[in-house]
Amino acid sequence: MKLVVTNPQNNEVLDELQLTSKDELFVLADKAKEAQKAWARKSLYERSQVLYRFADLFEENIEALTRLSSLEMGKPYSQSLEEVAKVPQNIRGTIEYANHMYGEVMPDNDSDTKGDLIFTRRVPLGVVGCIIPFNYPIELTLLKVIPALIMGNAAIVKAPSSNPLAILRMGGILTEAGVPADLAPFIVCSREACTEAMVKNPKVDAIGLTGSTQAGIQMMKDAADCLKPMFLELGGNDPFVIFADADLDEAVEEMIGGRLFNTGQTCCAPKRFIVERPIIEELTEKLIARLRTVVRGDVLDPRTEISTLISESAAVTVEKQVQNAVAEGATVAFGGVREGAYYAPTVLTGVTKDMAIAKDDEIFGPVFPMIAFDTEEEAVEIANNSSYGLNGGVLSKDIMRAFHIANQIEVGSVVVNGHSAYRHIDQGHGGVKMSGLGREGISTSLEEFSQLKNYVLKGAFR
Repeated sequence: MKLVVTNPQNNEVLDELQLTSKDELFVLADKAKEAQKAWARKSLYERSQVLYRFADLFEENIEALTRLSSLEMGKPYSQSLEEVAKVPQNIRGTIEYANHMYGEVMPDNDSDTKGDLIFTRRVPLGVVGCIIPFNYPIELTLLKVIPALIMGNAAIVKAPSSNPLAILRMGGILTEAGVPADLAPFIVCSREACTEAMVKNPKVDAIGLTGSTQAGIQMMKDAADCLKPMFLELGGNDPFVIFADADLDEAVEEMIGGRLFNTGQTCCAPKRFIVERPIIEELTEKLIARLRTVVRGDVLDPRTEISTLISESAAVTVEKQVQNAVAEGATVAFGGVREGAYYAPTVLTGVTKDMAIAKDDEIFGPVFPMIAFDTEEEAVEIANNSSYGLNGGVLSKDIMRAFHIANQIEVGSVVVNGHSAYRHIDQGHGGVKMSGLGREGISTSLEEFSQLKNYVLKGAFR
């Protein structure tokens, strides 16, 4: 079956690919299982040298990968470059952290284990299925693949059907660096093939997914019979609480920077703007004035700040969500226009805390729902009145109050004096509630993609 990959700006065909069938994927999983055994027998030093070469080769391909990624997903070049350029640091940081992970030696403080030597090592999980989303394809691929490989695992990488080209090119670079092709196959396949040959397949030992909460729930059900570990970075409807003492111009820039990056297609980004009532009208006016200056253009133009969504169907979904909010009583104060895959930056006023958009209706597009609050308690109530809990943000000149509110918001990460689209490469990123399981980042991924093993030598010190 053929997959046609197009540029969402103009529907230009960029490439045609052959989808990997279910049967082929089963064979790939079998080969990965065998290749993993040999890879795990290599020393950490040997695995590190291969992945260091990959980091060097990746740097040589930054421009090409950035351009390709922008064309296939409609992401402004400057924003794709910001994603791609920091990847080599992440690769090398992950390798270095792996080289400085130490085991433990247990004391012989139990009468039954007197004189025994007990120590720990981290060992591979086996074959890891890495399921990649469309929105940050380069970064989120390598945040899974590099930790998996350095810890001695195989990695089967399923690229998103909408924009697989840059990811597949990375797979070629990885092979060029010396990673066996059978150890880390990069593929595009149907959802049904992925479910049967990866998620349900007992020869795939773990799954790492970045995607929707609905997808994560279904994968957990599908994998239940295998009882395999699942690392899930899922949806979010991040609250951004803005108090009346905040600098409004600063607030607007934080709102714009957090919401418009990648045309609003970011999991950890402000999606609910919870604003103290005395300033909400003035802040809305300033926001609209600033949005009028945002540059829409070709993705390869360095001046472009916003472009299309990943597809026309994605833009239609955003359009329907805005219409639903209007049906519930919200008003479109700015924007609300769709042209093919493009959806204009949109400001919704009159949003109340009981509306779907104020709770669990995550909009993956450049939409600003403005929600008023009167007390600190109400701000916290609105922020937490969601099944999601990925990131959050608080803006106030009163730093003690800001931290007091931040401490009560139910999220995996909270940013004080800034928006929630924040992710440091070392940070253990992930959410609470329905936003996922596990943590991803240099400080945590190596433990997620390995398991602790105890070794005992009885009578070592007798």
